[in-house]
Amino acid sequence: MNINFEYYKIFYVIAKNKNITKAANELNISQPAISRMLKTMEEQMQTKLFIRISKGVILTNEGKELYRLIADNIDNIMKSEISFSKLINNKTIKIAGNKTYINYLIKNNKLDSIFTTNFSINLIDTNSFDLLNNLLSNNLIDFAFISEPTNYQFNNELIFKQLEEFHLVYLSNNDNNKPIVLLNNNKFSDICKKYLQSINVNIGNIILVDDYDAIDPLISRGYANGFLIKEYLNNNLSKLNTSKFNISDNIFTIKMGILYNKNNEFKIKEYFNI
Repeated sequence: MNINFEYYKIFYVIAKNKNITKAANELNISQPAISRMLKTMEEQMQTKLFIRISKGVILTNEGKELYRLIADNIDNIMKSEISFSKLINNKTIKIAGNKTYINYLIKNNKLDSIFTTNFSINLIDTNSFDLLNNLLSNNLIDFAFISEPTNYQFNNELIFKQLEEFHLVYLSNNDNNKPIVLLNNNKFSDICKKYLQSINVNIGNIILVDDYDAIDPLISRGYANGFLIKEYLNNNLSKLNTSKFNISDNIFTIKMGILYNKNNEFKIKEYFNI
């Protein structure tokens, strides 16, 4: 037998509703059309699948066996069709990741060059790779803005796509006895401490902050020396009295981009100029 798949779907919905009219409404097909397709299916199978009763229809023994064989598969396919339809028509994107980087993109009007279409954004602010790994692996978010993972193993289904590079620099005034402000991140701290050792700066008091955005005011107001991303700093030079500060050459290159699940790649290609 070479039965049209749509006939199986129609059979399933009629059996589930026990009523042809209700099945027609659910499938948005006219009742005469759904009755004709059911008749064609029964003729091709050479068996009766339903018995008409006053309140609707009931399955024959053959119909019960067919329903047992196909119900779970048809139900999963129909649910997948609904989920896929919502996915491709949903204009709200769920984003997670580095708030500082996202703010940088917004303030510098860079989102227009990255994205290809308009949509609403639902933002989750986190720098936790463990949380991002879980959210992306379970398709709870569409993608994340993060720095390139180097010392962390994400799920094999996750892909990092670089968008741009940033450069870490050291800002200090002429007082090397000031505290050093560092991001509370092992990789960031290690890079900064190695640089300070290379220029023979004694690491005394350290101020650890959990948010990169907290570093800028501590340095610019003269409370501490520390490390900033040059590209972010360029936007604030007019506010900063640079004559009071020494700014180093590039110390470290940070690759920023998006992390996404390869199973969601079609949506990434739709929204991104990548």
